[in-house]
Amino acid sequence: MYELVLRVDAGPMASDEQVERQVRGLYRDLRTLGLFKVERKQAPAPAGSMASAGYEIGALIVSGAFSAAALKAMSNVLVAYIQRSKTRSVEWEFDGNKGTFQALSAKDQNKLVDVVASRIAAEVSVDGDSGEPGGSDGGTPDRAAGRD
Repeated sequence: MYELVLRVDAGPMASDEQVERQVRGLYRDLRTLGLFKVERKQAPAPAGSMASAGYEIGALIVSGAFSAAALKAMSNVLVAYIQRSKTRSVEWEFDGNKGTFQALSAKDQNKLVDVVASRIAAEVSVDGDSGEPGGSDGGTPDRAAGRD
């Protein structure tokens, strides 16, 4: 299972309450897809505090099986969310790679899909099992896709 960190940037003048309201909206939108597990990003309690762990303001963790189609659906949700909300951007981080979604940011949409897909493909090639028809699983060749 993979994890993607999303951080909402509501701008320098936004209060913590405004950021949290926007994060709740994004949380609902991503959960509506039904493709991923969406959680608040936990943060450790401040040093010397008696409080338990809390949540990082403005951050979500999205986890699950990231296919190219699922990532495209997520990127569409992120761009639609940014366009209708007052959020300036949503930053993403996956396996040391980072980017930013801004309204109509097709370049960053493609970068997210490419980074995650290449990371997953690298792990699949190490395992030697692509799980695709006609792949190394001994299945029937997939002539329609040009894999004999």
